[in-house]
Amino acid sequence: MAWAVRSAAIGFAVFALAPAAVGQEASDQQAASTSGVQTFEPAYFSQFSPVTALDMVRQLPGFLIDNGDALRGFGSTAGNVLIDGQRPSSKTAISEELARIPARDIARVELIRAAAAGDIDVRGFAEIANVVLKPATEMQVSTTYSTLLGLSGYRLGGQAGGTRNWKTPDLSMRLNARVTQSTPRIDNEITVSDASGATGSTRSEFFAQTLDELLLNGSLTWTPTARDTIGLTSRVMGRTYSRNFGSVIRDVSDALVALQTDDYNEKDILYLDLGGDWEHKFSPESSLKVVTVNSLVNWRPQELFERVDATGAPQGATRINTDNRRGEHVLRGVWTQKLGQELTVELGLEGAYNYQDTVRTIADSAAGGPFAPRNLPIASTMIEEDRYEAFVNSTWRASPQLTLEAGFNYELSTIKQSGDAQQERDFEYPKPHVVGTWTPTSVDQVRLSLERGVAQLNFSEFASNVQLTQGQLTIGNPNLQPEQNWSTSLQWKRAIGQRGSVSLTLSYDRIDDTQDLIPIRPDLNSAACQTNINGPGCVFTAAGNIGDGELWGARLEATLPLDDFGVKGGQLKFNGGGGGSRVTDPFTGQERVLDNVATYDWNLDFRQDLPALKLAWGGDYSDVGQYRYFRLDEDESLNFGPGDLDLFIETTYFDGITVRLAADNLGVQPQRSDRRFFAPNRFPGGVFSGREFRDTNNVTPIYTFSVSGSF
Repeated sequence: MAWAVRSAAIGFAVFALAPAAVGQEASDQQAASTSGVQTFEPAYFSQFSPVTALDMVRQLPGFLIDNGDALRGFGSTAGNVLIDGQRPSSKTAISEELARIPARDIARVELIRAAAAGDIDVRGFAEIANVVLKPATEMQVSTTYSTLLGLSGYRLGGQAGGTRNWKTPDLSMRLNARVTQSTPRIDNEITVSDASGATGSTRSEFFAQTLDELLLNGSLTWTPTARDTIGLTSRVMGRTYSRNFGSVIRDVSDALVALQTDDYNEKDILYLDLGGDWEHKFSPESSLKVVTVNSLVNWRPQELFERVDATGAPQGATRINTDNRRGEHVLRGVWTQKLGQELTVELGLEGAYNYQDTVRTIADSAAGGPFAPRNLPIASTMIEEDRYEAFVNSTWRASPQLTLEAGFNYELSTIKQSGDAQQERDFEYPKPHVVGTWTPTSVDQVRLSLERGVAQLNFSEFASNVQLTQGQLTIGNPNLQPEQNWSTSLQWKRAIGQRGSVSLTLSYDRIDDTQDLIPIRPDLNSAACQTNINGPGCVFTAAGNIGDGELWGARLEATLPLDDFGVKGGQLKFNGGGGGSRVTDPFTGQERVLDNVATYDWNLDFRQDLPALKLAWGGDYSDVGQYRYFRLDEDESLNFGPGDLDLFIETTYFDGITVRLAADNLGVQPQRSDRRFFAPNRFPGGVFSGREFRDTNNVTPIYTFSVSGSF
């Protein structure tokens, strides 16, 4: 609670400074806000020495990049950044797309309020950023590159990549390559106690991971005629990933009891993506755009968990082999029609086919004996989804101060499961939305939205899985269905000159079919389960839907230039929020908070640019509240210690090159997990049986050295 109070105090302190900063750029503020479009020329960003478009968009005042939500449908995943007024025909995060565009190729960046967007597709955002590229009169070639070396303790990691761009008046092409190696390590100290609080044993654990990745991206945009634009995007990524786990178990007298090891490897990891679009403009008022997105992912995890006693004699082992294949194919068509200067209407259809095929085997060995297959329910299964959606959207500029967006999507889908579980289900979801944006003054904006959303299913949760190092079994659930919600938000935002802003957002979500963990009873026909359906071996944990829920909160964001406070070239950013939630626990029948939702979070970021010295420095400090998790026989609280402090210094002393040295996690932020266990489970009648305290320390800060540039 003390940290929550401190977070709120810092947030309101930043908020209180905003009025004092309003006057420092009054003339700029008036000029930039009258049209509702703020234009930032390359000169504005020169003090930040940007290398890519991502570096520039990150410095827009009061703007945070939103990569889009994990909702159903291609249109619902859109972020809040456009490139030449268009959204890329890809599900790749927009921040990744921006990181591949050289800053030298950008003519300007526009920050557009929804009320001034005209026929630009804002998708319900209060404002969007539009990256406008320089036109080409002849062949232009540019290159960006970046390298990074990181050190955490004695473990090294790094990344190197580059992007080559070609552009002519009617054709542009981009190729990107990146190699990454990451070697993080996590150490845990664990204390296990009984119901009375007496310590029974301790464990020292480590997780050492190695990730090697090669990523290749390509994109092409061609305008064969004045009315036609064709785009293609592609991505190929190969990876290798391994994780080694070790655990030393001791009794209360510190005598060695047992050793545990876990060897986990993912083989044949391959990501393939291919997307494209074609837009034809019949006239300045009407156009047709067809978009396709296709992806394929393949990975084969193999895991061996072993336990030996203090003498080295085998006590038990478990082996899991899995073969996963996942794919998605989307085809979307949108007709856009302007009905006068103030009204734009969209009509469209979207079809999608998604699937995931999981083949999993699990076998156990006792005391060094042979491995015997374990009968795990729904271990191997194939999930297929056919989805069709029709939609109509409209944007009406009722007045220069008021813009109304309204739309209605109607979705039909069929989910078919085969393999260890066989079932076919049909769903239909109406998804209306309405957004009103009001600009009562040249510097103020108020936005009110109401939207019906449907979450994207994780097909992995239809198959059973065992978490060996945590001792957790989650049964696959063929009856899992998407979570839906009515989401309402109210936002007020004020611009503070060209470089500052402050906003306050209130939100409330009413959730239907809340997705969480539920009890599942795969074998009710046995005699034992007929007499005690909640007894051991009769009920398990599974992903599922637990009924109605609520989520509410408030978020404060502020960007404040500090020149008038004596810090020339300084800028302070704050982003923080908190709230609450409510749902009925399916095991206890009692009200509790939602699973995996933090009580609060905040970040304070400072940067000072010193152009005369070709130098910049700064840092950020962040903190996050408690997370809760709930299962059949345990609940868990995850708490973090004093916040994470990061510092950096960078120089552009060498023309065209940015050199940066950073130190992250200087606070060595600890985290503590408190797992409370119940016997036989958390249903009424179950009793508290013990707990496990897990302390995680990140051992050392993380130091990184990076060099980036363009030519």
